[in-house]
Amino acid sequence: MTTVYVADTGVFVRCGGPDKEKFQRLRRALKQADVALHIPQRVYEELGGDPAADEYPSGNIPYPDGFEEGWIVVAEELDYTNPLISTVMDEARRFIANETDRNEDLIEKADTALVGLAAQLIDTDQADSVVLLTTDKPAGRAAETLLPEHGFRGRIEYRYVSVDYLNAITAAEFR
Repeated sequence: MTTVYVADTGVFVRCGGPDKEKFQRLRRALKQADVALHIPQRVYEELGGDPAADEYPSGNIPYPDGFEEGWIVVAEELDYTNPLISTVMDEARRFIANETDRNEDLIEKADTALVGLAAQLIDTDQADSVVLLTTDKPAGRAAETLLPEHGFRGRIEYRYVSVDYLNAITAAEFR
């Protein structure tokens, strides 16, 4: 069974940067478990990368080692022509807006891209299941609520990445 781990910008922000213990703990856990964090291109942009560049990393991204070492991977562009992906992303935007009492137009595209990427990975058989690591509780709840409605019951898990989570993370989290 293939499990793919998808992460949002907040995970890296909460780590505090490559010179911080939380970042190094996450790095060690992923490398020891031999898994990678997949990030949507929108998240890559938020981290300072340029998805139009020929090679990752680019720009002033503060986490180049993660890309070079292979434990952070930029996912393929989302296939917006796939009705499932566009529908799930629209539903996620509405869900997050309702949960946060904000206008749908103010919902960050990276938040909906997390849910879209999870759906795309499962729909295209690149993953049997997806674990979404996020600091954004509404986005996590959107994924766990919406994807089962589209036939992906039991195939998505959301983990809230708190400071305590990062302080205690080990390779066992990814096995």
